[in-house]
Amino acid sequence: MPDNNDNQPVSSLQGEELIKAMEEWAERREAMAEDRTKLAQFRTKLAEERTALAHQRTELSEGRTQKAGERTKLANQRTELAEGRTKLAGTRTELAENRTAWARERTSLSTRRTELADGRTDLARKRTDLAESRATWSQSRTEWAEMRNKLAEIRTRMSGARTGLAQSRTNLSQYRTLLAKQRTELSYLRTGLGFVALGTFFTRLFGVGLWSAIDAVITGVGVISIGMAIKLFVKSSRIERKMVPRLEKELAPEAVEKRVEESIRSHKFGPFM
Repeated sequence: MPDNNDNQPVSSLQGEELIKAMEEWAERREAMAEDRTKLAQFRTKLAEERTALAHQRTELSEGRTQKAGERTKLANQRTELAEGRTKLAGTRTELAENRTAWARERTSLSTRRTELADGRTDLARKRTDLAESRATWSQSRTEWAEMRNKLAEIRTRMSGARTGLAQSRTNLSQYRTLLAKQRTELSYLRTGLGFVALGTFFTRLFGVGLWSAIDAVITGVGVISIGMAIKLFVKSSRIERKMVPRLEKELAPEAVEKRVEESIRSHKFGPFM
């Protein structure tokens, strides 16, 4: 049976009914106080979880900042490496140009000496026709002219050795081309890193919204550029590992001397040697 005291005002109750009503109100207040305590504990726990989540976000931001610094250092190191390779390529180009100029000067000198030898041979022949009585001296001059011709032939053979060195210069040119290709691939890598950093910066700056698609496109382009650069650089590195030992073998002093000796031995010298 329901209690009729619930429908009556407290001011109208008397005696035991008033005491009973007061006890019921006290019990209800205790239950409400317990509910408020649980609610406060739940709010406290929720605040602690939010604080832990904030700490995690802070740690994640610090990690991203550290990674960005490491990527910047890596980009600087790669830039220094590319500059060093550029300087090396410039030095090698200057060396090749100097060698080419020396070869031209030697060729010009050889031509002049050949012309001089021809002139001296003609002069010796005119002297032989005019001074038949001086056969001994004429024979001597003829031998000297033949010796000069032999020396001209030796210089011609030496030009074959220079041709062999030209092949080495061609190989060096191929190596410089490979280094230039690697510098281009490193520029692709730096560009990709820049796009990724830019997309990450915009994402952190503007958050998730309407512009997130553009941020994703920028980041995707950066990742694709990085992937292509790494793939091409690995391929170029394999080619470089195969090319460097061959260049070292061809440009070794022993190999150069061997080519020169073979070129000289290929000529059959006259009896005056």
